[in-house]
Amino acid sequence: MYLKSLSLHGFKSFADKTIFEFSQGVTGIVGPNGCGKSNVVDAVRWVLGETSAKALRGGEMADVIFNGADKRKAHGMAEVTLTLADCEQALKTEFNEVSVTRRVYRDGKSEYLINGTRCRLRDIGELFMDTGIGRSSYSIMEQGKIDMLLSARPEDRRQVFEEAAGITKSKKEKKEALRKLEYTEGNLLRVSDVLAEQNRRINSLKRQVSKARRYQALAKDVRVLDTHLSHRLYEKLTGEREELTVSLNSLEKQRDVIEVEMPQHEAAVVSARDKAQALDAELSGLRQRLSDKKNAIAVAKNRVAFNEERKGELGERLEQNENEINETDSNLVEQQETLQQSQAALEALEMRIAEKEAQAEERSQASGSLARERHEVENQLRRARAEANATQNIIASAQAKIESALSQMEGNKDRMKQLVEESERLRGEQTKAVAERDQFVKLLEEHQKALPSLEEAHEKTKREFEEVRASLDVARKTAAEAQRTLAQKSSRLEVLKQLLASGEGLQKGTQAVLKGLNDPDLIKPGLKGLLGAQLKAPDEYAVAVESALDRYLQAIIVRDEELADVIVEHLLEGKKGMASIIPESFLPASKGTQIEALPEGASAWALDVVKVDAKFVGLMEKLLSEVLIVPDRAAALKLRSGYPELTFVTKSGEILTPEGVLRGGSSGGKDNSVLKRNNEINALSAEVGKLARGEEAAQREILTAEERTKELREELELAKERLQRHRVEESTLNGQLKLAKREADSVDSKVGNNQWEREELEGREKTATDSRSALENELARARERLTALEDDSRNLQSRLEASIKSEKEASDQLNEARTALAVERQARDSAAKEQDPMSRRIRELAELNSRRKHEIAAAKERIGKGNEENIGLRREMEGYKVEVEKLTGELGQSDEQRKELARGIEAAEASFSAIRNRQSKMVNQISKEEVSATKLDLRMENLVESTMERHQVDLTIFRPDSHALIACINERKEAEKKGRRRKSVLENTESGEESQGEENEEAQEEVAAKPVEEVIKSALPEEGPDWDFVEAVVADLKRRLDSMGPVNLDAIEEFDELEERHTFTKNQHDDLVNSKAKLLEIIQRINIESERLFAETFKAVAKNFKGMFKRLFGEKATADLILQDEDDPLECGIEVIAKPPGKKLQSITLLSGGERSMTAVALLFSIYMVKPSPFCVLDELDAPLDESNIGRFLKVLDAFIDQSQFIIVTHSKRTMERADVMYGVTMEEFGVSKPVGMRLTSEKDSPRGETKSAAKKAAIRLDA
Repeated sequence: MYLKSLSLHGFKSFADKTIFEFSQGVTGIVGPNGCGKSNVVDAVRWVLGETSAKALRGGEMADVIFNGADKRKAHGMAEVTLTLADCEQALKTEFNEVSVTRRVYRDGKSEYLINGTRCRLRDIGELFMDTGIGRSSYSIMEQGKIDMLLSARPEDRRQVFEEAAGITKSKKEKKEALRKLEYTEGNLLRVSDVLAEQNRRINSLKRQVSKARRYQALAKDVRVLDTHLSHRLYEKLTGEREELTVSLNSLEKQRDVIEVEMPQHEAAVVSARDKAQALDAELSGLRQRLSDKKNAIAVAKNRVAFNEERKGELGERLEQNENEINETDSNLVEQQETLQQSQAALEALEMRIAEKEAQAEERSQASGSLARERHEVENQLRRARAEANATQNIIASAQAKIESALSQMEGNKDRMKQLVEESERLRGEQTKAVAERDQFVKLLEEHQKALPSLEEAHEKTKREFEEVRASLDVARKTAAEAQRTLAQKSSRLEVLKQLLASGEGLQKGTQAVLKGLNDPDLIKPGLKGLLGAQLKAPDEYAVAVESALDRYLQAIIVRDEELADVIVEHLLEGKKGMASIIPESFLPASKGTQIEALPEGASAWALDVVKVDAKFVGLMEKLLSEVLIVPDRAAALKLRSGYPELTFVTKSGEILTPEGVLRGGSSGGKDNSVLKRNNEINALSAEVGKLARGEEAAQREILTAEERTKELREELELAKERLQRHRVEESTLNGQLKLAKREADSVDSKVGNNQWEREELEGREKTATDSRSALENELARARERLTALEDDSRNLQSRLEASIKSEKEASDQLNEARTALAVERQARDSAAKEQDPMSRRIRELAELNSRRKHEIAAAKERIGKGNEENIGLRREMEGYKVEVEKLTGELGQSDEQRKELARGIEAAEASFSAIRNRQSKMVNQISKEEVSATKLDLRMENLVESTMERHQVDLTIFRPDSHALIACINERKEAEKKGRRRKSVLENTESGEESQGEENEEAQEEVAAKPVEEVIKSALPEEGPDWDFVEAVVADLKRRLDSMGPVNLDAIEEFDELEERHTFTKNQHDDLVNSKAKLLEIIQRINIESERLFAETFKAVAKNFKGMFKRLFGEKATADLILQDEDDPLECGIEVIAKPPGKKLQSITLLSGGERSMTAVALLFSIYMVKPSPFCVLDELDAPLDESNIGRFLKVLDAFIDQSQFIIVTHSKRTMERADVMYGVTMEEFGVSKPVGMRLTSEKDSPRGETKSAAKKAAIRLDA
């Protein structure tokens, strides 16, 4: 691969399009100073991707554009194209020639092209990576670059060696791999968080799914059994209804026959009654008179009795009203006191509200003051920025004017023709670009209108989700704390129960007895427990009571003395220790104890602090009646002299007996208090129950919050997806709009530049530059003012940030104050509302008292009137009795006559009554059966409706499924049998009845051995299903379903979806883990390969550098390359050691200019010996060399001419002699560079034959 050509147009001093053709040998570029030779080198560096304007000897990238001359105007664009040939192998491309083009416009926009196709700067860098070609590689050597190579820090010299070693690309790949690794680790962390959340959710859903599936299984059985049971009942009711219909038809026929016979019998009765009617009229008169007198007497008696009864009632009412008045008065006083307390609390709330309002007002004023201060700073900052923008406009205007003043040039006809053709092309591109831009602007406006509503919906959902999730976190923390506390307490309770059950701390003999000794079946049923288990004492006195009871505390209560004798006998025979036994029949009865005064200094009587069942009271009286609990030994010793007959026990368990024995000491630090342990078990049991209920409530709250969180998460995901999709679309449109605008602006810029240049060329008008100095002064002042304004803006920005922070703090304080004020006002309103019912109650009580007092007065008045009325009524009753006796005699005579007539009437009525009774019974029977039919219809209707509501099954068209019914009944019976077997096995295990267990096992084996068909047949009797069993099972299943509480049936589907997402996420997690491992492997492989290549290259270059340095400076010269850290060859710096003959330099910076150049040449060619670059550009590298060193330099150069292509910018004649093609750069027109080519070798003189073909072509073209 070699450099074929370099094309420049508008680059620096090359105003016209200029093409340099290069040979494969040495091409020299010569010319006077300032003619533009180094611009050719800058063009090569620039087209290869140089991004530093300073490296190109400019202030900004637009400085590389031709800026005009006396007779030429400035160009709007600079373009350089570099063409390489024979590129297939070196660049690994299919093209033989590769052209790299770079353009830059006045507006700062750039373009990069490879073979005419747009690309990125990165693509150009990757294309030439590890080839030795690049903007900062060793293929371009300038005089300043030599100083930089030798003066640079050791770490900065690595780039040249890395390029030679071919690891630049590897280092970039490593950097990319590290970036991907960081991105992968971030994704892995996020995916791990998602997995953890999904695992937690799956664990939560598993319980719900299990419950839902159990519910579905039970509901399925209930549906089968309940529908068949309801269908059976429906058929039964239908049969009963049909029977009633037949019976009703028969009864109605009998009723019709009776109704035909009824009129005849009725006529006979009417005739007999007519005869008796006349006599009845007479009797009626007598009876009416007699009845009136008797009624008057009865009324008088009743009135007297009523008055007496009323008098008693009024007396009771008086007493009741007086009691109620007293009770109401007490309630009234209590209500008035409560009202006064409420009013006092309300006044306190009013005072606190006033304080809170003042505080809120104060904070509001402070917040307003800070807001005004912030607005003032914002206004100042806005004014400063506006002035800065105006100043920038002034600067831009001044710069434009200066450029305009300096842009006065003359065009030519060829350029005009090119501009006309370009103008036609640009007009078409401009129309197309503007239409495309307007289309994207319209689409973007439509998207932006919809964005606020989507953002608002997303933010609202997000806030609600965060609130619910925060409450869920709080609930989870509460539940976790409750679970932790419950686990601790439950564990402690279980340990204590296990200690109690295992007899921990009891004597060996006692433990053996509790285990049943050698005959548990005989002994255990008769054991009633330890005496200590029957006692309760406060923890404060537990140790003292245990010390007082001592060996009696472990005494075992047994059924009777015979069992006690057996136990002692077993203990003796088995030598299993000692035990205290108390038969229940030996327990003494309580005789009662006389309450004695507690001696001064004592804590309590032992008998008073012990709580025990009634049957043990007598025993406790005998054991503790003379025991006194004291605080300590000192108190016991002090009281003994006054109470020598008592036993003293300290709270720590020390005992002083009446005999003078003092027992005490330490138990080894272990607390085995039985009473304390019992107290702790009781307390823990209550606490565990309370904690369990609290934990269940917390779990319910968590489930509710989780369900709400799930709903909100789905809503948030949907809102987020919609918003993200909208933003992606908007971003896409923005990008497309930017591209369209950029394209339109670019075309506009090109059109403007074209038009402007054409106008300048057509008019050939000259513009004066008189205002240049004034514009430059104005520009300098504007820039100074802009600097000052930028400093002021930064200061104001700092003040604004501080003001915003203070305002936020004040706002937070104001919100807190307002919240507290709202709370107090709410409390005041609640208190005021509470007073209204109190006031109404007081008024009601007062009114009630008033009514009752009026009732008392009225009752007393009515009692007096009743007494007066009774006296008058008794006098009237005496007169009525005389008249009654007279009327009774007259009525007796008429009755004899009436009896004769009555017997005739009775005979007729008996006949009529018999037939009417038959009719009545018939009607009643019909009515009863009609009611029964109606009830059956209602029951059938309710049954159909309830079955339809519960199971969505219409009983009128339901067809029973015998197979499903039989299978379901069989399953239920088998489940019931299994439950009974488990219960039986457990009972047999506990009672030790092994024989019964064997029988159960045999029965199970027999059932298991039967075929399934036999089991089903045995489950169903011949007459059909056991409907009583079905009814019982349905009731049990319904009860079980109701006891399950709320069931989330959607949890099954949610669980399946979550499990699928979890599997996908897990696969993603595994892929990320594998990717991370692969990236680490790639990085390690790159490190190993890079280290190997660098080490080999560095070793070869160091070896070559030693030889090349001696070749240039003599055999006595010494040079070397040293790694600063051999353990880290890929990152450490490189030291260059160079000592010319006869010198002992401490630093390479002390070398002279010529020595530095020769050292750089030695290093350059040492690298070339390892990896030559396809071409090498040397810019005045020989300038600081004397004639002798130039000769050495050329000798070395000759050795590399056949390996690489050299382009040398030089002033040295000896160097020029080595050139095969020479380009002279001149400035015929001031400010515009032009090349002049000359062929220095002929075809027959060429020692390199075909290698000079390109040079020959270039020379021929130049000669022409």
